[in-house]
Parts: sequence; structure tokens; C-alpha cells
Amino acid sequence: MDEEACTGVWHVRAGVPSWERWREYATSHKEGHPLVIGGCLMEHRAERKRGEEKFWIVLFFIIISVPQLFTSSKISAHPLMNSATVDLDKDSTIDDVSLSDTKESGEFVLNVNRISRKGKLLEGRADGFLIVDIDATDRYEEIAVHTPGPSDDDEYLLFWYDGKSLKDMGRLSRWPKFVGNGIVLVDGWMGFWKKREKYLLDKTTRTLHRVPQELYHVGAEATVRESFPISERRGHSKIVARVRPGSKVLILACDPSPECKTPQGEVDDYYCDWYLIRSVTGLTGWARLRSFWNKVEGLPWAD
Repeated sequence: MDEEACTGVWHVRAGVPSWERWREYATSHKEGHPLVIGGCLMEHRAERKRGEEKFWIVLFFIIISVPQLFTSSKISAHPLMNSATVDLDKDSTIDDVSLSDTKESGEFVLNVNRISRKGKLLEGRADGFLIVDIDATDRYEEIAVHTPGPSDDDEYLLFWYDGKSLKDMGRLSRWPKFVGNGIVLVDGWMGFWKKREKYLLDKTTRTLHRVPQELYHVGAEATVRESFPISERRGHSKIVARVRPGSKVLILACDPSPECKTPQGEVDDYYCDWYLIRSVTGLTGWARLRSFWNKVEGLPWAD
């Protein structure tokens, strides 16, 4: 396709009379044009090799592609609602969904048509719900009742509707991603890193079950302020190395399962977590959080 042919297409399809204005159109792109315009742009790039032309072509395709990057997560795709009309069980009948009687204690009533179900979130008033699709291959969409919690500690209580009754599916905390294949990935904040959990939908009971992991990926880098030892195994006294001050360490993974007691005799299930750490020399070993948290810097600590 030559420049004149492309100019004609642009004039008819997009209202842009010449090649000189294609950049302006790229920034005001409308759906329906990318295939036709893309063909012209690729021909134009083949004929004009100047760096500026290549840059604007790449930028154009980035602009029209960006919206597709945010469609995988139902959480980001849908706002919270207090009422909705949706076919929850794919029986070609629209269902009326609403949330009522929300209380600070976390209690609420979920209504679908003439069916009501009481629920209770752990902390905070329910501020709405989402319609999600945990498994795109089945005939159901689910309702996720949400609260932001006392300190952005998001919580979701999930329900499904079989046409006759509302049934509980499970509880999720923090930031779930509904992939659509029966798996829900949930990120939880661990002070300076995100712990990713996997939940699997049991297709028989239609409930969500957490899939345990021995270790959770961390991938956080820090600078050593004060030397501390890393051990051969969790709970083992044999030392592999002592990381030196000023050096970089990479915190590879975490075992959050152990508990221990504080000097005051209270159970501690956070600072007793074991972390697998790689030294600047490439040696790896284990250390409990309480033995190094105040001996490193550069970690993104936040509540």
C-alpha cells in the first residue's frame, strides 16, 4: 500500500486527510480503526526509516493496547455495588441482587430475588459487592461482599446462587485476583513483601480451598547495617555465613508457619518467621525475622 492509497483510507475511515496528521489521530484513537490504520502505519514504517517515525508508530500501538492489560482481574474491572441485575446461574433469567442492613459489626444481609442470606465480615461495615466469575467454564457467577476493614485490610465473603438458595463459598482477605479458571490468587501484605496464596474451587462443593505452600517467594533486596548469621537449616545452629555490614543481601523466600514466644511469654507468629537469605557471595542460609529485621535497611516497610 503506497502513501496515496493510505491517505485515501484515512480520509474515508478516520477523517484524517493526510499523513501529516496521523500523529494527532494516534492520540485520539477510537475503536474500530486499528486494523486499517495499522496496515498503513506498517507500510509507512517500511518506507520511512527515520527514528522519529518508528518511535511514533510504536507509541501508537502502545496507546491502543494499554486498556487490554487491565482486563484479567475482575476486582479492577468492576466497581463496588449495592444493587445489580445479573444472570447469576445462566438460566436466561435476570436476578436482582442487593445488599442491606449493613452494620459496623460486619453484619449484613445479601438478597437475590426473594432469597436473603445473613453474613458477617470479620471487621468493618460492608461497603458493597462485586460480581465475579471464578470459573468461566461453569454456569455460575459469584457475589463477593467487601469491606475495606479498619486499615485497608480488605476482606471478601463469597456466595453463589443455584436458583433456589444462596450458599457460602469462603472468605478471602486483602487483594484477590479472579483468574477465571477456578483459581483465585490472593496477595497479602507481610510488612515489606506480598505473600501470594492460591485458592482452588472445589467443583463438587463449590467452596474455595487454600493450597498450602512450604515456602513463599519474597524477592526483596536489603543492605546490611549490622552483621548477622544465616544458618544451614531452619532451627539449626550450624552457621553457613555471617553477612557483612554494607553488603547486599537478597531475601529469597519465607516460611511463615512457625510460632515462638516473646520474652514476655506471648505467642509470636510474625517475627518468628524463617527467611531464606542469599549473601553477596552467593551463599544461602536461614534466619528468623526477629534476628535481622533491625539489622538491614532498604526494605519497603509499611503497615
